[in-house]
Amino acid sequence: MSLKTPTDHNLLVRLKASLLGVVGSFVLFAAYLAVPPLGIFSGVLAPFPAAYNRLVHGRIPSLIVILGAATAITALFGVFAGGLYLGMCGMIGFFMPELLLRGVSASRALFWTTAANLLIFTFSFIAYSAVSGINLQGLISTEISDSLKQASALYEKGGVTGEELELVKRSMSTAADLLQRLYPALVTTMLIVIAGCNLVLLRKTTEKTAVNLNIGNFITFRNPDMLVWILIAAGSALLLPVPTITTPALNILLIVIMLYFCQGMAVISALITKYSVSALLRILLYVMLIIQPYLLALVACIGLFDLWVDFRTPKTQENL
Repeated sequence: MSLKTPTDHNLLVRLKASLLGVVGSFVLFAAYLAVPPLGIFSGVLAPFPAAYNRLVHGRIPSLIVILGAATAITALFGVFAGGLYLGMCGMIGFFMPELLLRGVSASRALFWTTAANLLIFTFSFIAYSAVSGINLQGLISTEISDSLKQASALYEKGGVTGEELELVKRSMSTAADLLQRLYPALVTTMLIVIAGCNLVLLRKTTEKTAVNLNIGNFITFRNPDMLVWILIAAGSALLLPVPTITTPALNILLIVIMLYFCQGMAVISALITKYSVSALLRILLYVMLIIQPYLLALVACIGLFDLWVDFRTPKTQENL
């Protein structure tokens, strides 16, 4: 006969969930830091343990996960890595589920979570520069250039010489210039992707729980109609030969294209569901999207033209 009360049992369950969450989130983020190419996928999932704990077990377990994992990351990888974890996973793991529990729609929760994340990163960026006296803009540019120079050196060690090597170096130089201009949009896109993936996971894992979330089906996702005017304005601004205008416009354009890519994927997902496409063909499609950049542009175009064509609405045939 157990002498534990229901309250004690519930406390024990929450404590176990918190500890498992700390370990899970730490391992996922540590893999992201230690193995950059493959660790990207684990980094996307790092906020999930905290977010799930917030929805199912409450605020305290979620905070235990975030603070516990951040402490472990700081101890193993340093203060910067710990701050990166808090900035990237803290808002997605705690703030986003908090919004969802208050009845905020999935798209709005995604927007406000990303906005809050960007605000924290921007404030930290400015504060660190002011306190340390280090020009972070220059530091980021240097890091990008050094990384691409290392990539060029790997090509050279791999036996690439002559004109081919010069072509690689020119390509790397062009890529470095683009990355130095586009990193704000790339960071924003990364945060949207991470929050979006965790949103999908939360929807899947809480379907059979008592948690009632206002998360609709992804196949119904649609951008606001007014977004197309931002696309047109940013595209038009690129025609101006003024870097202070073209660089922000290019960043805005990249973010808007990514949003239309999401709408295009929603259209494709709806068609896959409608026509019962086999799992093998779905996997092949997703693999092709990863290895073929031109398909990404095609999917974004589908999302844009969905504004006028409305691919997901059944077409009714008129009787003649």
